[in-house]
Amino acid sequence: MPEVIKCRSRQTEFARLNMTYTVMSKRKLRRLVEEGHVHGWDDPRMPTIAGLRRRGVTAAAITDFQDRVGVARADGTVDLAMFEHCIREDLGEKPPG
Repeated sequence: MPEVIKCRSRQTEFARLNMTYTVMSKRKLRRLVEEGHVHGWDDPRMPTIAGLRRRGVTAAAITDFQDRVGVARADGTVDLAMFEHCIREDLGEKPPG
């Protein structure tokens, strides 16, 4: 019979990351979609993964941004310029095509 190890399970909650000049609340974004101000969750004006991809942001740029910002346990705000810098840096490495 296998040995039973008694220990408490651990759950770690990570903080919310806000970006300056950007609406990040799912409740407010959902309202924009439902009221027809945008054409769905993949509208290029939305700060969603689908919206960013339709805008031409590569997965590498999003990953680079996430690596630079990191993960925290306290709520934080990052400047939108940091995200734009990651996008420019990634697209600058690729030839136009």
